[in-house]
Amino acid sequence: MKQMLPDAVVKKLLLDSAHDAMPYYDYCKANGITPFIDLNRKGGRPRVYKDDITIGSDGIPLCPKGFPMKQAAVEPKKGRIKYRCPKITCKGGTPQCICEDPCSDAKYGRNVHLILKDNPRLFNNPPRDSAEWKLEYNARTSAERCNKREKIDYKLEDGRYRSSMMWYCHLFAIMMCQHFDAWTLPKSSPLKDLFEQAA
Repeated sequence: MKQMLPDAVVKKLLLDSAHDAMPYYDYCKANGITPFIDLNRKGGRPRVYKDDITIGSDGIPLCPKGFPMKQAAVEPKKGRIKYRCPKITCKGGTPQCICEDPCSDAKYGRNVHLILKDNPRLFNNPPRDSAEWKLEYNARTSAERCNKREKIDYKLEDGRYRSSMMWYCHLFAIMMCQHFDAWTLPKSSPLKDLFEQAA
């Protein structure tokens, strides 16, 4: 891609869990790219982090009681993400821990700082449970639909070509057909029109 589009600047990388490996994160860090890679449950994670804090299957720390902790702040300059006790409530505008058996004497409950460089694969910025992560990662579904259209509907992989030039010709023809499909789509959705008429 860099050879064909040398002026293109990649700022975000959206990949599925098959690409959840440390070299991808190292490459992104070295090139100033923000990775949005789904966590592979088989990839492993440290059993214990910061004495008695365990890391959940989605990379979110769990308190000693097993509850997912709440993200409190992202501190990119310090290279860390702050999580706090999940049993925090704001009574009268003052945050306080309402856990029956608190694991910390602090008013705000237990705080944990995940150091991004400790494990950039698990401790991602933005965190995987954040709204920013979900919004960005949802865009990947449209790419998956596009890939399905090329591979299955237009039978990209059925071609028995020996040269890469023929593969490119086939792919470019398919991409032109996809553009024709987009141009012939109706301007408005019949389902949306139906809802608007009912309202």
